[in-house]
Amino acid sequence: MSGARTAGPHFFLAPADLDGDRAVLRGDEARHLAVVLRARPGDPVSLADGAGVVCQARVERAGDEVILRIVERFVEDAPSPLLTVVHALPKGRKLDEVVQRLTELGVDRIVPVHSRRSQVRLDGSRAARAVERWRAVALAAAKQSRRARLPEVAAVGEWATAFAHGTGGVVLWEEATTPLSVALGEPASAGTVVLGVGPEGGLTAGEVEATGLPAASLGPTVLRTETAALVAATVVLHRLGRVG
Repeated sequence: MSGARTAGPHFFLAPADLDGDRAVLRGDEARHLAVVLRARPGDPVSLADGAGVVCQARVERAGDEVILRIVERFVEDAPSPLLTVVHALPKGRKLDEVVQRLTELGVDRIVPVHSRRSQVRLDGSRAARAVERWRAVALAAAKQSRRARLPEVAAVGEWATAFAHGTGGVVLWEEATTPLSVALGEPASAGTVVLGVGPEGGLTAGEVEATGLPAASLGPTVLRTETAALVAATVVLHRLGRVG
């Protein structure tokens, strides 16, 4: 099944917590539902396991823990092909917005990477904290957009090794002359389409060549890197029949 529609606020639980006919929200999620949203017995709640299972539930008891009765269960088909966005690290917290918007659009995997002209480098504990924050951003955006599947936000990697597992795709480059819609061609019906996006300073010719993907242009206007990622992802998802 695809596109299950459930009622009520949307929450994520671990797959093991959705196995039976009852589910429990604890901690911040329980407080949000019981105190902020003032849930009462009988109120509808949408639950997902982040891997395609979506449940329609109803509140049985709301307090420090919220007990939910599952009344209907759906399985949403996995998209095919998947879309991965490899994004070179931009300055500041711009990638927070990128992760949020790409999650709302339905991107399946987001890979933050260092590139030659990246003006920021994250290593060790700084990288771990950033990835933790981006995953929290993705979770919040997935709840807001009622996704059945959580996107994967990968650990910070390197541009040179980020394109090894795709079955096609494009890389955005300011010197490219081929429009994205042309460079993309006809995507494979399975596997993973990869979209590469550089940092504010752009990509070198060597970095573009190293991807093994065709270079693509978004047109004559100069876009911020975070805007370019959203525009390009929308075009690709439209070509894949997933938006529009």
